[in-house]
Amino acid sequence: MSNTFWWILLICVLIFATYAAFVIKGEKEVALKDAIPFPFFGLEIPVPPWWTLTTNEDELKIFERTDTRYEWQSRFSFSREEYKDLQDAFEQLAIKNQLVFDKDTSIIHEPTSFKELLDQGIETLRVEGTATKAHELRVYYDAALLKVDDGIVILESESSVLNGLLEGPFFEQALHHIKKQK
Repeated sequence: MSNTFWWILLICVLIFATYAAFVIKGEKEVALKDAIPFPFFGLEIPVPPWWTLTTNEDELKIFERTDTRYEWQSRFSFSREEYKDLQDAFEQLAIKNQLVFDKDTSIIHEPTSFKELLDQGIETLRVEGTATKAHELRVYYDAALLKVDDGIVILESESSVLNGLLEGPFFEQALHHIKKQK
């Protein structure tokens, strides 16, 4: 075969790779544009349309990806328990879920990362990172606790470590676009 064929093939592959990169880059914006507003204890949370509600109880909603085989779920729960503060509530949540976070890969976000909610009077705490669950399972865990009038809204995303890279950005996008219901 001539070099011309290989050059044409290389150019086609590069064009396809560039196109794929632009599509992937725009996925978060498309997900936000197509998101379904989900009301939960005075908040409106934008949920991507491919998240399927698999548990629908009063104080617990669980979303999963039913269109794929990878392990991921998001839990929206509500707690009326009394805690000293959101830090204490998160520590109790981590104990309940048997999570031990990796010190070098875990991030505790500043409350100012949720400036819009802070401006609406909603105190927040967010922790994300890799952890060991129940002494053996490696997970990617992302949680946001939001103090509302009569309790705490707990939003969690849990998956295998690699799958956290797939749904994690969409969960984070949902967190940053939460609104107080009017």
